[in-house]
Amino acid sequence: MSTFTLRQVETFRTIYETGSVTAAARRLDVSPATVSTTLAALEQAIALRLFERVRQRLVRTPEADLLYEEIRRLNVGLEALGRKIQVIRGAGQPRLRVGTIHAYAGQVMMQALARFRRRYADTPIYLQVRDSNTLRDMVVSGELDLALVADESELQGLRGHCLARLAAVAVFPATHALARLDAVGLAQLAGQPLILLNSEDGSRRRLDAALAAAKVDVRAAIETPYSSTVCQLALAGHGLGIANPATAVGLEAAGLAYRPLQAPVHFECYMILHGERPLSAAGKYWATCVRAALAPLAERFGVPAGAAGAAGAAGAAGAAGRRR
Repeated sequence: MSTFTLRQVETFRTIYETGSVTAAARRLDVSPATVSTTLAALEQAIALRLFERVRQRLVRTPEADLLYEEIRRLNVGLEALGRKIQVIRGAGQPRLRVGTIHAYAGQVMMQALARFRRRYADTPIYLQVRDSNTLRDMVVSGELDLALVADESELQGLRGHCLARLAAVAVFPATHALARLDAVGLAQLAGQPLILLNSEDGSRRRLDAALAAAKVDVRAAIETPYSSTVCQLALAGHGLGIANPATAVGLEAAGLAYRPLQAPVHFECYMILHGERPLSAAGKYWATCVRAALAPLAERFGVPAGAAGAAGAAGAAGAAGRRR
C-alpha cells in the first residue's frame, strides 16, 4: 500500500460528512475537481473503494464507514495530544510571580487578572496574598516579580510606585443607624464598639492622631491586621469598622454599608519591584492591569498626594512594622 497524506484524509472526512464533492469543496475552499482528484489518490493509496456513484449521488461503501469511525477515534486522540502539548509548553514558560496584601486580593485582583488573561492567556501566574513585610522580602529574594504593598519600601534594592491613596471609610451593616448619613465624623465614633486595624498599621496611626487632635475618646473592641477582616466582622454586627474602601465595596451586595470618614485617614497602595532585575513584557502589562483595576477606586475615594502627606505628617512618625 502506498503512503497517503493528511490532506487526503481530511478530504475524505469532509466528503463523508457533507455527502457530496461540491459541498466538500465549499467547506475546504477548493475546486470540486481538486476534491475528486484528492479522493481518487487516497482510494488508490489504500486500495479501497470509498464511494460509489448511484444516480449522480455519492454513496458511502462499508469500507468508508469503517475508515471514518477510525479517523474519528484517532482525531479524538490527536485533540487530547494537542491539549497535552499545550500543558507541556505552558510548563516550560516563565511564570509571572505577583503578590498583594489582603486589602487588594478581592475585586482589584479579579479585575486585573481578567484583563491580563485577555492578552496573556497562556502565561502561568503565581499569586501570593501576604502582609506587606513578607511581600517585600519575597521581592528582594526573587520569589516575586511584583507586589502590591501598603506603603513605600524600606528595603535596599526595591523600587516603589504609589498607585493610589484611598480615603478611609466607616463600615457597618446596612441596617445600622449610621447608614442614613452621607458621611461619618470622628465624634460619631465615640461610644461605638470599634473594629480597627492593629496599632502598627499606617492608617491606624493616622486615625489615632486624628482622634487625639479632635479630643475624641474611642474604644477598640476588636483589632485585626486585615481590612478585609474588619469588613467581615462589621457585616456580622460585631461593631463599627474603619476600613480600606477596596475591601468594603466588594461586600456591598452582601449587606455591608460604607460611608466616607470625615478625617485625614487614608490607605496607600504601592507597587514594588526589584530595582536591579529587568521586568518582562508580561510583568509590565500586569502593572498596567492593576492600575486599571484601581482607577475606579481612586476616582471615588482618591486622596490628593499633598493632602495625604499632610495627614501622614500629622500622625505617623515612627512605627516600623506595617501590615494589612
